[in-house]
Amino acid sequence: MGRSGAGTVISKQKGGASVPKAPFKVSSVTIPGAGIRHVLTNRGTGFPMRAASIYEAHLAQKTDSHNTRIRELAFFTYLYSWAERRNVDLDRLLLSGEGLTLPQVRSFAAWLRAPRAQPNGVIPQGKRRTINAAFGACSVICTWFIRQFANPAANRARRAIDVEMLVQAQKQAWKDVRIKVRQDPVAPDMTEDEVAAVERFLKPESRSTAVGQAIAMRDYLMWRMAIELGMRKGEILAMRTMDCPTRAAPYFKIVRIEERGPDSTDPRKNPPRPKTLSRDLGLIVENTVFPKLVADYISAYRFRMVERNGKKTKKFLLSHNFLIVAGSGEPLSIRAADDVAKAISAGAGVDFNWHLARHAFFNRAYAGVTDIEDRDEYSAKMADLVYWGGWESEKSLEIYTRRARADRARHALRTWQKGDDRWIALA
Repeated sequence: MGRSGAGTVISKQKGGASVPKAPFKVSSVTIPGAGIRHVLTNRGTGFPMRAASIYEAHLAQKTDSHNTRIRELAFFTYLYSWAERRNVDLDRLLLSGEGLTLPQVRSFAAWLRAPRAQPNGVIPQGKRRTINAAFGACSVICTWFIRQFANPAANRARRAIDVEMLVQAQKQAWKDVRIKVRQDPVAPDMTEDEVAAVERFLKPESRSTAVGQAIAMRDYLMWRMAIELGMRKGEILAMRTMDCPTRAAPYFKIVRIEERGPDSTDPRKNPPRPKTLSRDLGLIVENTVFPKLVADYISAYRFRMVERNGKKTKKFLLSHNFLIVAGSGEPLSIRAADDVAKAISAGAGVDFNWHLARHAFFNRAYAGVTDIEDRDEYSAKMADLVYWGGWESEKSLEIYTRRARADRARHALRTWQKGDDRWIALA
């Protein structure tokens, strides 16, 4: 490993190709008594960055979501990478409460946009949202440091006024560089053929010869939880065995992490933090695989291998109660779940991710609700749909509203209608 201009670290890959890595990175560490904390370091020197370390302490007090902290610090790495390239002392600017000047904000914006533009100079809508999210996060970072460290006047009352003026100027500078984004995003969807293709690929009886029965069963279980019930990836990974359906209680229980009690722990370095509300999800598809699939998985495939008397044997009593496990028996990580999604994309020939399956479910569910003519029944079903999604209001359904308007002719499963509730693609 070596270094190349502007502090960029170069890593060697197979075949001798050199691929540049970002000069700054965010790492997670477990501190006794403090839980999981994060540090932003210079990849070349290994030194932590001062301003980012202070901001991480602020984030640790503000939120207990590890994913939120990592995301905010990841945006912070953009600022440090730009500052190193432009020879700007970012720590000094932030710790003195100065923030960035308007020319510096514009310089950062141009630096961030450049590699994301197409050859014709146009930035795709999806990347525009990502860029604007970075601008928003950087604005929050800079204004926090201004409020924390700016000292423009000795008089306390006057200082409050001056600091607020600096904050507003900083916010406006970041607002000015935002890129125009079309404000009518439509929820992505899967066609019935794509749903059927993923279903065929993941069927354990056909896939187990390639990956093993345990992995095949696990991946198929994750898929059915996503497509049949509209669960988020984080909800699937955070699902506990005691929250799964049984014949006596045929529904999944989605329980937010903070509602699981003080004794609930997650051994994962980057544990999932579902942001949806707690709720119970019953079984609505006639040809459901639940609860049998869960029972089969827990009883035969949720284990870890241990050595006893010189022989490898399966141990089903694990040290945790999470449903979805890796080959080691530990809870499956977010990264490993993403790897499963990549394997599905390659094997099924579908551009797949876990949230796409959730969208596919709610597109069909919403389409069924819109066909209801009785106003009272419609309102009740919409409220049910909001509850099912774990949302706080109907505003979260707007992307599905636009999808339904744009695609009225699509023939889909009417999950929320009366009539045949079989999902043919999943047969």
